[in-house]
Amino acid sequence: MKKLLVFLVLFLFVQTASQAFTLSSFDNPESMACDPKDGSYYVSNVNGNLTDKKGTGYLSKISASGAIVIQRFIGGTKGTAVLDAPKGLLVAGNTLCVTDIDTVKIFDKRSKKFLVSVDLAPHGAKFLNDIVADKAGALYVSDTRVDRIFKIDPKRNYEVTVFADSPELGGPNGLIFNPKSRNLMVVTWKTGQILEIAHDGKIHTLKKGLSTLDGIDFDKKGNLYVSNFDKGEIYRIPRLGRGTLSTILSGLTSPADLSYSREKEELLVPSLNGGKVWVYDKRSLEAKVLKNRPLKKDA
Repeated sequence: MKKLLVFLVLFLFVQTASQAFTLSSFDNPESMACDPKDGSYYVSNVNGNLTDKKGTGYLSKISASGAIVIQRFIGGTKGTAVLDAPKGLLVAGNTLCVTDIDTVKIFDKRSKKFLVSVDLAPHGAKFLNDIVADKAGALYVSDTRVDRIFKIDPKRNYEVTVFADSPELGGPNGLIFNPKSRNLMVVTWKTGQILEIAHDGKIHTLKKGLSTLDGIDFDKKGNLYVSNFDKGEIYRIPRLGRGTLSTILSGLTSPADLSYSREKEELLVPSLNGGKVWVYDKRSLEAKVLKNRPLKKDA
């Protein structure tokens, strides 16, 4: 009996002190999101060139335990909804919202039914990337190629407007709303900055001097997590981007649009070119933080 108890303690320690799980065999996974309702995960698979309209992209679903993977949950097979190169992914209530080159597509996450297609090409969209929602349910979408952030209002028949349009956006990529100020936070691909857009539209720089930033999210304590695609690094910044930036993960292959599940306290990181996804639990992240070293001074 004592041996059994020792084994269980060791097992639980190993489980909580390492990655929650790693899964492979994805096709250019760009974004990963956790459903706050049931704990399941969704992954967008570009499955080819980032701008090809060949209908080969798809969304995967992973069970809450990480044990079961439905590879082609939506798209990727004949007779299903067409996805070309899906990237940014958002779980909003009972829907899945995904950016797809110049269009935002919305699906029912239960029935997998295709609900809405919002074409942003007439508004100048070229390379839609991340997607996030505000408290009122409006959607915000970054376009990395044209330095623009669009707003889509479902309450006004999915009306499209331009929320921000400026070279200062530096190739906007990952988006998240600051839970305190309600300002939109942006990481930039071309200029390597972390920005915050105030309610009056003014753009504030929180961090600079970085490069190829992709994903952004925060945990319950207000620590910001940011991925550096080319360097294969994940940064953590306290005080919602205003503290000292440190590297907590390195040596990763093309970490793309990460997200943080505040319900499960897990960091979700897709590897675009590695064909895999990593899920790090709270304990493994804290272990990484103990080895942190300052990377950049405050901007």
